[in-house]
Amino acid sequence: MKPSNCKRPRQVILASVLIAGLVLSSSGLPAYAAVTPNNNQAQTQSLAKKGTATSATPPITAKAVEEFADAFFACADVKKKLTGALFVVVKDGKVLLNKGYGYSDVTSKTPIQPDTTRFRMASISKLFTTTAVMQLAEQGKIDLDRDISAYMNGVVIPNQTGVPLTTKNLMTHTTGYDYTDFSGNTPGVTLQNYVKNNVPTVKIKPGEAYRYDNVAFVHQGYIVENVAKTDFNTYVKENIFKPLGMTHSDFLLSPQVQQNLAKTYDDAGKEIAVYPNYPDIDPSGSMFSTGSDMAQYMLAMLDGGKLGDSRILEEKTTNTMEAYQYGINDSLPVMSYGFEAMHHHLFNGQTVIGKGGDLPGFHSWLWMVPEQKVGAMIIVNGEALDPRDEIFGSFMDQFYPEQHKAATPIKSSKESLAKFEGRFQDLRIPLLSAEVKAGEDGTLIIKDAKGTHKLQQIEALLFEDEQGVKAGFKADEHGEIEYMYYNYPDSFLKKMPVQSPFSDVSADSPYAASIDQLNQQQFLNKNAANSFRPEEAMTRGEFVQLLMKVVGLQLSKDPVIFKDVVGHDLAQEIQSAVLYAGLKGTPDGRFEPDRAITRQEAASILWRFIQSNVSAQAPQAKLMGTLPAPWASEAVQFVAAMQLYGPEVKVDANGAVDYEPTRPMLRQEAAVMFDTFCKKIPVLLYGVDG
Repeated sequence: MKPSNCKRPRQVILASVLIAGLVLSSSGLPAYAAVTPNNNQAQTQSLAKKGTATSATPPITAKAVEEFADAFFACADVKKKLTGALFVVVKDGKVLLNKGYGYSDVTSKTPIQPDTTRFRMASISKLFTTTAVMQLAEQGKIDLDRDISAYMNGVVIPNQTGVPLTTKNLMTHTTGYDYTDFSGNTPGVTLQNYVKNNVPTVKIKPGEAYRYDNVAFVHQGYIVENVAKTDFNTYVKENIFKPLGMTHSDFLLSPQVQQNLAKTYDDAGKEIAVYPNYPDIDPSGSMFSTGSDMAQYMLAMLDGGKLGDSRILEEKTTNTMEAYQYGINDSLPVMSYGFEAMHHHLFNGQTVIGKGGDLPGFHSWLWMVPEQKVGAMIIVNGEALDPRDEIFGSFMDQFYPEQHKAATPIKSSKESLAKFEGRFQDLRIPLLSAEVKAGEDGTLIIKDAKGTHKLQQIEALLFEDEQGVKAGFKADEHGEIEYMYYNYPDSFLKKMPVQSPFSDVSADSPYAASIDQLNQQQFLNKNAANSFRPEEAMTRGEFVQLLMKVVGLQLSKDPVIFKDVVGHDLAQEIQSAVLYAGLKGTPDGRFEPDRAITRQEAASILWRFIQSNVSAQAPQAKLMGTLPAPWASEAVQFVAAMQLYGPEVKVDANGAVDYEPTRPMLRQEAAVMFDTFCKKIPVLLYGVDG
């Protein structure tokens, strides 16, 4: 059950590469080298010193850029995985490169045509939505500092903070909404109906914290419709596409768009069926466009909002939109209006803004260096290759090598760093967390999904690791550390309060560490006695509830489909698992939420969740003892291969696993399964933003 909505929530973009056994390096960062015609192995080489790939910085000419791109896509590791790609580079009012590599249709060997082959732009769409908002603000029709309730046509967004929610918050992903991603995938839903039927609540003060926010950009599109008094797609066509000559761009999946839409392929090379938008016109991600059209937009934005005799924004407005507007602190920006400022370690001292996008089969990254009047975009139409970080890093190293000296560290003591210590949890993806400790040598030690990192303090609230990646912190009004921004680029991490241990979990239990980990992340329910009952069986409903807490998805509002779940305390969680994990019940329409879950049932639910959200093949594992039922065989293979189990499982000298699939799963065993799941199932974090 792959999601058909046009935006996969960031929480469920899981990396199938790790499922296949790939282990990330401790830094989590690729090594970059300049790509030249004589250096086709560049992508697998490390530089002794960043920015010294060439003896002299080459000028950015059409010839140099094409040689760079040709060499990049000729690299063996790139070529063997590539389905198709489009690469566009503009500078100083000219298109230097607009070229396709690979195929838009692998079967027919149809090449990508930069002028006519359409791609789903995914979240790059957000730039056009914010451009529309800035146009209306320029005309005095939208006050960016006014509460958005003035523009929502009667849709009331509950606000628990007392702080106004403004359009600026929408454009910088700082709304404080309780959920920021889509729920549901029903085709044919209009923008107006989606907004009215999916109203979030403001629970964090607007402007306080950054959390990637698809809903905020849907709301911007809705505001554009209400203020301009026309539908969103028509507005963008008339006021952005038409002036810029973007004749092959659209927010609607029409028959004409679909006719020239590049086909997409999963990581095994299987074609992905064309899927509808949700809602049908989605201001956060449903735009379709070509290389030629996107070049026009970049040229305009790099020339103060004009292209030839046409202007879409005044120069002052354009500069405001492109300037850094929000960050974790003054030294680590995160957002402009619509554009992002992620991956600072690749900027080489330049001021860079960008926007990435991800949909099934399509992955894109657009970046601009406004001071240099240069912009570029890479987009692929397959899941087997995601070259965005590599080509961006290589491009910057080749044409803009590092010119700035490394920051001078501050001499810090373990005592002075104590205030930063604690566990931090990602606001958007709860299963992602980081543990921060002060080192004996005056460094800060951060352990997260990408490994263990040692950082030196360079400012009061700013640190830098060995790879040049900066970590920023934010304090509250009392000076207490409240948020961190480091390795997870699409959200702040919030410092979690320390939870008291369960009264019935022994410190020397082999399950204690996992139980405590889930407890500190507030995934486990508390009762009056503060007990966990570790050796009791977990019910099917409780297991589903724990899954929904870990992945952090908005609970479904749909009526429950299981007749024995109607009126149950966990009805919403169970129905949500139907939506997000393809949850199945009995042939007669029951789920049996209060029955103890068997170990193979638990494995099946977890595996169905993964299958519902990524293209992944079940890894093979040797099993011994009682074998699982045929319907659970693949799931148990997955759990055994990924070692999502505790010390109760016996493994022989040959690696065969005795999973005991038919016996009930104890609560302590479920804790280990989910704790290991959080650690071993990574989320794509490299230039990807939903």
